[in-house]
Amino acid sequence: MSSAAPTDLRRYLIALVSLALVQVVSTMGFNQASVLAPAAAPALGVAAADVAYYVSLVYLAAMISTLGGGAINRRLGPIRFIQTGLTVAAIGSFIFAVGGVAMAALSALIVGLGSGPLTIASSHILARVSPPRLANVTFSLKQSGVPVGFAICGAVLPTLALDFGWRWAAASIGFLSIATVIAVQPLRRLYDEEQTSNPSRQRFLPTVAEILEPLRLAWRDPILRPMCFIGMLFSATQAIVVNFTVVYAVDGLKMSYVLAGTLLSAATVAGAFGRVFWGALADLLRKPTAVLAGIGGIVAVAAMTMSFTTPNWPTTAVYAICIVLGGTAVGWNGVFIAESAYRAPPGRAAEFTGATQLFVFSGALISPLLFRAVLAITHSYEAGYLLLAAGVAVCSFFLARVAIR
Repeated sequence: MSSAAPTDLRRYLIALVSLALVQVVSTMGFNQASVLAPAAAPALGVAAADVAYYVSLVYLAAMISTLGGGAINRRLGPIRFIQTGLTVAAIGSFIFAVGGVAMAALSALIVGLGSGPLTIASSHILARVSPPRLANVTFSLKQSGVPVGFAICGAVLPTLALDFGWRWAAASIGFLSIATVIAVQPLRRLYDEEQTSNPSRQRFLPTVAEILEPLRLAWRDPILRPMCFIGMLFSATQAIVVNFTVVYAVDGLKMSYVLAGTLLSAATVAGAFGRVFWGALADLLRKPTAVLAGIGGIVAVAAMTMSFTTPNWPTTAVYAICIVLGGTAVGWNGVFIAESAYRAPPGRAAEFTGATQLFVFSGALISPLLFRAVLAITHSYEAGYLLLAAGVAVCSFFLARVAIR
């Protein structure tokens, strides 16, 4: 298990606030294409729904970049690793802003490569400075930057796209990422002390053994093994909520574009509050795996209920379902990451987090493609939501069995 260093309140609070802000910026880069798709698609000569392919490419690259990310984090230091990742992601945003379809695909890969390791570096810091009794809520507060980033994207990027064009809107994300790289430089003396005092001369890229060892150890853990599967299904559901809520609301429920965007905002804001609530509950009960299993049960019911919605449903009912779905399917991540870090050997929280994130990213990689394929075959959004509900229910059942032993 991870052993926390004696907590310094100043270092803890600075880490929590700064890493949450980094998470917001990173999420905006990760999600920019989904928000800009309606404006960018005509110029690129593609359908707006084809953003599913961009999203999958981002997650593919993020999944690849987590392999060995823990080893690279040790060599660079977590803040330098964050700076490197944000710089790479910024380059991806600039490429998206200036290119066509082929360059958009390249942009997706670069954004994913830069964004993927940021959770690894953040987990390394938080595992060292967080009070053990507040681990779940701490990680959840940091991860609340994800839905906040989604919400800011939805509120700001469309306006920028209308006023200045979608390319400038995408470029603004790149400039914001570079500004964040500069802003976190003073944090190196607080959290990269090992690297700044004793620069490593080790090779930069990890060996195959360094990549496989944390995966093997995580797989052997009786709790982490079922957690990896439920994390994969949770992230799949989150990807569908974030990337298809607006499309489903407009095409399936016949809502206006503005109302559909508000629906997504409600879901993501609920996700931000949900992350804090579930983290606090896990710390209170001291049973994070049981909390994750419970979240899964609620996700399954909410996704199944969403499959039955029609244009005749009251708008308030649809909002209620999306709020529940957002509060759970977007709210689980902090507890998951905290438990992954807690179950790591001392000093190896980053590597264990990277190992479990491999499964998380794989769920988000595959689900948009499967959801779109099911839609193409059945011409029904309902079938996709039902499949998600079934998968989450099965994984939650097995995790609950482990949790109550």
